Amino acid sequence: MPGLVEATILLFRTQVARVWWSRRTLACLALAAAPPAMAWIIAHINTRIPPAGIATHLGWLLLVQIVTPLCALVCGSAVVTEEIEDRTITYLFSRPIPRAAVLLGRWLASLVVVSVVLGLSAWLTTAVARSSPVAGAPVDDRITVPLLAAVWIGGAVYSALFAAAGVIFRHPMIAGLAYAFAVEGFLANLPGRNQALTVQYYLRSVIAATGSPEWRHVEGFATSKFETLGVATTTLAVVLVVVLALASWRISRKEFVLSA
Repeated sequence: MPGLVEATILLFRTQVARVWWSRRTLACLALAAAPPAMAWIIAHINTRIPPAGIATHLGWLLLVQIVTPLCALVCGSAVVTEEIEDRTITYLFSRPIPRAAVLLGRWLASLVVVSVVLGLSAWLTTAVARSSPVAGAPVDDRITVPLLAAVWIGGAVYSALFAAAGVIFRHPMIAGLAYAFAVEGFLANLPGRNQALTVQYYLRSVIAATGSPEWRHVEGFATSKFETLGVATTTLAVVLVVVLALASWRISRKEFVLSA
């Protein structure tokens, strides 16, 4: 019987090739194309917004706050539910492998897709913003690198949360949308320490700690107090590990009933 690590690697290698050609990946590509497309439109029609303003505003308000959780939801929610819908989960669970490996291996495969798609979107958004002819602050590494860090970290944490939702809830897409845009969208914009209950707050802290002063022109960056880079990344890492551990524990004990 293979151990957890060996089984996770095996399932990751099996799934990663499949997930690239799935409809969910195409949906993520379509979502991720929105920020660069908007950047191109704004760069070629506006007469006031400098390149840095295009990159920072679209990077945070569209890419990090909307596209990142949506892509993570599309891929993360399918980690377990796709096997249930295809009625293949009983076959996987009848194999001599740890159940948690099914979750972890498939989540890692989804994370590769999410990371590549979001990374390309962030890079293209900043690259297109540089083409704006308006004079002003340029797009430099202190805009591009923090944005890349935010989408990669956010994609990992959100996809883990939504993969766990697939183990706990019957309809993880609905639960994920409610969490990402009702709960987080509400708490992240409240004054005070309520923001610290959201992933968005710590992603904003990562950008604020490492980014250019141009980020302060984006709504919420100049008026809020943020955590240090160490505290923000440690908190998000703990959330990631705890969520995956709880989901692994739950999938190891849950009885999945397939509808007729």
